[in-house]
Amino acid sequence: MILCGSPHPVFDRKTSIVSKYISELDDCEKLFIPMHDECPGHWYLCVIDFKNSYTQILDSLRSKNRDKFQFQSVKTVVEFCQTFFKLYDIGKDVFQFSIDWAPSIPTQENGWDCGVHVIRHMQRFKNGDPMTSFDFCNSMKIRREIACDLVLHEGNREKQTIVAIVCTKTSTRVMKKLLL
Repeated sequence: MILCGSPHPVFDRKTSIVSKYISELDDCEKLFIPMHDECPGHWYLCVIDFKNSYTQILDSLRSKNRDKFQFQSVKTVVEFCQTFFKLYDIGKDVFQFSIDWAPSIPTQENGWDCGVHVIRHMQRFKNGDPMTSFDFCNSMKIRREIACDLVLHEGNREKQTIVAIVCTKTSTRVMKKLLL
C-alpha cells in the first residue's frame, strides 16, 4: 500500500480498499470477522455489535482448552479495529465492549463443517434470526446453497461464465440433483 503520509503504513485513506468502505463503517451496526485457529485448523466467528455494545465469539466446536487463545485472538482483533477507527475518526469505541461466547449456538457434528457454520452464523446473525440446530442439519445442502448464492449473486462478474461452464459439462439429470 502507498503510504502518502499515513501515520500507520497499513492504513491510508488513499488506498482503494480503505476509501471504498470507510464511509460505510459509520452506519455499521455489526462487524463480522471470521477467525482462524491454526492449531486445530478451525474457523470461528467474532461479531462486534456496535448497536448493543458487545463482542461475541461464536464457535460451533468450542474447546475449553482453546478458550484462552481464542479470547486473546479476538481481543487483539478488537484492539486492531479500535486503532483503525481512531485513525479514521470513525465514531466507534469498542474498548469498552464486553467479550464473551455466544450463550447457545448449534454445534457441528464433525470436524470439517466449521466454515459452513461461520457463514451460516453470519447469515442468520445479521438479521437477528435465532439459530437452531435445524439450520445446520444438512451441511451438504447448506454448502450447495452457499455456492449457488455466490455464483448467482448480482455482483458476481463471472456468473455467466461459470453457469455456462457448468451447463456444458453437466447432464440435465446431474444438474437437477445439484439443485435439489
